[in-house]
Amino acid sequence: MNIPEGPAQLRAKNTLRHEVRYTALTAVVGLAMGAGATLLVREGLLPLASDPLTLGRGLFEVGLYIFLFDAYFYALHRLLHVKVLYQRIHVVHHHSTSPTLWTALAFHPVEAVLIMGFMPVAMFLIPIHFVCLVIVSLFLSGSILLAHCGVEVFPRWWHRVPLLNWYVTPGVHEAHHQRRDCNYSATLSIFDRLFGTLRHE
Repeated sequence: MNIPEGPAQLRAKNTLRHEVRYTALTAVVGLAMGAGATLLVREGLLPLASDPLTLGRGLFEVGLYIFLFDAYFYALHRLLHVKVLYQRIHVVHHHSTSPTLWTALAFHPVEAVLIMGFMPVAMFLIPIHFVCLVIVSLFLSGSILLAHCGVEVFPRWWHRVPLLNWYVTPGVHEAHHQRRDCNYSATLSIFDRLFGTLRHE
């Protein structure tokens, strides 16, 4: 005998289908943009250094790119929460109030282009070494996936330790999905702290 699914189960299934569909779209956008950027690098139109890298230069470029991405993402994210843009674009990402790894990449194609477009534009304006680009890409991608994993993997004391508590944990980002008026940062809470939008739940 089949037991009918309840409203909560149906909502969960619909949310999963929604997020898988938009994650697939984001993957297509990412592959297209990655292929385009690679072509521009090969043609010499997008600078990418491969000369010997010093530690000082590496730390500077990695730190600068992470800082600039956080500044860009914070501004973009706040803009996407303006009512008309939220309803037309960003609502796709907020379909779930309890994020999962599927949520991490479930974006409207316009939002996906705006987020992933940061890197080639930054590379054009501020040349970066290939090794630094790899490190920055892994850090940003890993942080965004971790923030949406749906499980608070950091211990309770983490939020009480200066500097450590500047990293956006899954719990901090889940509060954004539930409240929508706080915690707009991507990886570090610098700009949430600066503009008074940081909330610890």
